[in-house]
This record gives sequence, structure tokens and C-alpha cells, in this order.
Amino acid sequence: MVTFALPLTALVLVALLLGVHATGLFVLNPVLRSMEVRVYVPVKHAVDRTAPRLAKPLMLACLAVTTAALFAAVLTGAMISAVADAVALIALVVTLLAILRGDLPINRSMAHWSPDAPPADWRTTRTRWERFFGIRTATNLVALLAIGVSVVASASELN
Repeated sequence: MVTFALPLTALVLVALLLGVHATGLFVLNPVLRSMEVRVYVPVKHAVDRTAPRLAKPLMLACLAVTTAALFAAVLTGAMISAVADAVALIALVVTLLAILRGDLPINRSMAHWSPDAPPADWRTTRTRWERFFGIRTATNLVALLAIGVSVVASASELN
């Protein structure tokens, strides 16, 4: 039963995280991109202050539960689930690396921007940040699909 409950919990958490990332990618980022720099900078600062309150604990929960699901699958010999969980965990680690090595350093740089005196290359920096955002959303989707496979495999093992 644990080998089903853990990937199912991971599926819900990873789906929620993907929802956050996809909303940013397909809704928030296009809105931000349409703003003049004097509006963009304070809105981006506000988003960067508030979004981590949800995204950080959700990311950590995804990593923890997916790791637990992987260990449970390995310990019970559920190899299809174990492989799927491993793929999901790798995808989540890549998601985290895109955040830590891409998004966060750029966000820290943007935190010092002034709406009245942005850097000359602010659009290039924003584009680079959006690229990392796209990477993390894509790898989050891979994690969701892999966890979905694990859930299906785990459910079939219950029967």
C-alpha cells in the first residue's frame, strides 16, 4: 500500500508544482514581457518576494516524497515503479538545478534594478531568466509524466 500511496502523493505534489511553473510560463511571464520597464521591475520584485513562499516548500516536498517513493519501490522490488521514480527524481533535481543555477542568480541581480535606471541589457537578462523558467517547467513536466507511470505501475501491482 505504501508503494502506491507514496507515488500518488508525489504525483499530486509534482502536479501542483507544475501548475505553479506552467502558470508562470504561460500566464505571468507573457504579462510581464508586455510591461514597460518602469512597471516590469516593481512587479517582478513583488513576484520574486512572494512566489518562493509557495514554490520552495512545494519543491522540497516533491523531492522528499519522490525520493521516498523510489526507496519504497526499490525495497519492495517494484522495478517499473523504481525506474519511473528515478527518472522523476532526476527530472526534479534538474528542475532544482535550473532554479538554483539559473533563476535565483538572475533574480538576485534583478533585485537591485531600479525602475528608473535599469541596466542597458535588461531585456537580454529577462530573456535568459525566461529560458531557465522554461527549462524548469519542461523538466517538471517530465517528472510528472514519470511519476504518473509509477502510479499506474504501483496500482497494477496492488491487483
